[in-house]
Amino acid sequence: MLSRGVRLGLILLLATGYVAWHTRDAQAKKHDSDSDSDDDSGDDDSGSEDNGDDNGSDETDCDENCEDDKDQPPVTAGGLYTLQTYPVNEIVRPLTMTQHIKQVRVSLGTDISAKGAFGTGGLSVEGVYGLSDNFMLLGGFTNAYNMMAYNAYFGFEGALAYDLFDIRLAASVGRNAISEYQYFCSPVSSNDMVNQNSPDPSQCGDSANATIVNLPDGHYHAGDTQFSLNLGFPFRYAFKPEIAIVALQSLIKIDFNGVQRDHVLPNSVALVDASGNPVLDSMGNQVTVTQYVPVGNKATPDLVPSLGLAVNPIPQLSIVAYAQLIIPDFDTSAGAFQVPVTLRVEASPSQQFDIGLAFTLLNVDPPDPQSPIDNRFLSAYVQARW
Repeated sequence: MLSRGVRLGLILLLATGYVAWHTRDAQAKKHDSDSDSDDDSGDDDSGSEDNGDDNGSDETDCDENCEDDKDQPPVTAGGLYTLQTYPVNEIVRPLTMTQHIKQVRVSLGTDISAKGAFGTGGLSVEGVYGLSDNFMLLGGFTNAYNMMAYNAYFGFEGALAYDLFDIRLAASVGRNAISEYQYFCSPVSSNDMVNQNSPDPSQCGDSANATIVNLPDGHYHAGDTQFSLNLGFPFRYAFKPEIAIVALQSLIKIDFNGVQRDHVLPNSVALVDASGNPVLDSMGNQVTVTQYVPVGNKATPDLVPSLGLAVNPIPQLSIVAYAQLIIPDFDTSAGAFQVPVTLRVEASPSQQFDIGLAFTLLNVDPPDPQSPIDNRFLSAYVQARW
């Protein structure tokens, strides 16, 4: 009986010690997350003397900008961010804006084409709002060429695979600008005296080597207004922490009405002199030039896919290069392909503020003899989140 009682007492002693030890651990953990309890602090101090730890010195710090948001996790969890934890590294940022965060971008742009640079400009305002962590509203008003071109849009973007693959749908109303074209000599000389009614290489300063080209002269006219629905599937894949592929911000533009003046198509024209006689080159062949004729856009979808590469050499600096293919009316035989290419550099000094510069070549696949770098556009922007 005595040995049985000793064994029973030993079991009770071990069980009580086990429960007491784990109860102490639970209280210590609670103290780590709630440092306001003086009693727990005292217990932890005594416990830390026994175990060589100093748990009583941990405190939860919060600066003046911290805000309690019951709808957001207090730490980054599964890619969800608060405004205070929003990344400065653009590649790390989620494709959709975090819930309840608003972002507004204001940009100022100007034409810097080979002819008529800085002769026109435009001010644009765009914004997004995180309705939830995987769904945002977006809208804005953009314009260029002294309001000859503009676009007003409103829509949404939602995650199909969070932070990897989205769907974007936006209704828009807008128009393109139609440029005026003039004849110029190539190469350019200070002695060029080109007659616009009857251009002739002999009117160029370097008449022996010059050709006549037809380029935008910096003057623009308004195209016709079109109502559209824009569909895209924004995609981003970072195959390295500082390098990512970005694609399909736009894919298809569905037009609801046809217009008579939307873009221009190249047309080869034989040159004649003031008397109506054909202009001949040194080999006796008739000289031809490319003219650009305004054409319409039917009430059928346009193909407008985009593809780019994003690089973050340092977290605060983002460099993105992307191209878009524009095929009006899905007509691949019309020769109206346009391939604008944009290089964007953005600096992010904080989670709430970005500044950037975007340089665009309006068409890197123009018809001969136009150069891919002849038509250019430059814009600077700032954007803020709150």
